[in-house]
Amino acid sequence: MTRYETEEQQVEALKKWWEENGKSIIGGIVLGLAILFGWKGWTDYRQGEAEYASTVFKQIQVAADRGITSKVSELTAELQTNYAFTPYAGHASLMDARMKAVAGDLSGAAAQLEWAVAQAKEATVKDIAQIRLARVQIAMGNPDQALNTVEPVVEVAYLSLVEEVRGDAYRAKGDIDAARQAYDRAILASSGTASEYLIMKRADLGNSGS
Repeated sequence: MTRYETEEQQVEALKKWWEENGKSIIGGIVLGLAILFGWKGWTDYRQGEAEYASTVFKQIQVAADRGITSKVSELTAELQTNYAFTPYAGHASLMDARMKAVAGDLSGAAAQLEWAVAQAKEATVKDIAQIRLARVQIAMGNPDQALNTVEPVVEVAYLSLVEEVRGDAYRAKGDIDAARQAYDRAILASSGTASEYLIMKRADLGNSGS
C-alpha cells in the first residue's frame, strides 16, 4: 500500500510540476522551432539571391565579351545595390572598371575600384582592386595617392605587382633612384617570371648615377 501511495504521490507531483512549467516548456519548443525554420528560410532565401547574382554576373561577362560597356555598367550597379553580399559584386566591379579604363573613363574606373576596395567580400579581389586603382591614380596624375593605395597590400603573391606600381609612381614623381629600386624589387619578387614590359621599364632608367 505504501508503494502505491508513493507512486500516486509521484504522479500527482508530476502533474503539478507540468501545470506549473508545461506552458513555458511548450513555448520554448515552439520558439526553438520557429527560429530553426526561420533560419532555414533565411538561408534558402540568401542562396536563391546568390544564384540570381551568379546569373547576372554571367550576363555581365557576355556583355563584356561583346564590348557593351553600358550593359556591363548597368548590371554591375544592380549587383552592387542589391547583391553586395555576394562575391559577384566585387568581380563585376573589377570588370566594369577595366572596361571604363579602356574606354578612357579613368574617373569611372577609379570609382568602381574604390567600391571593390571598400565592399568586396574576397580579400583577393580587394588586393587586385587596390593595385589597379593605384595604376589608375598614376594615370590621373596622382602618384602619391597611388603609393598610399598599394601600401595595405601585403600578400606575397602580389609583391611584384605592388613594387612595379611603386616604381611607376616614383617615376611619375621624378624620383628615379626610388623607381629603380622599386623595379629591382619587383623583378626579384617575380622569381624569374618578370614581364618583358617590367624589364624594359627598368632598363630604360639605366644604372644609378648614369
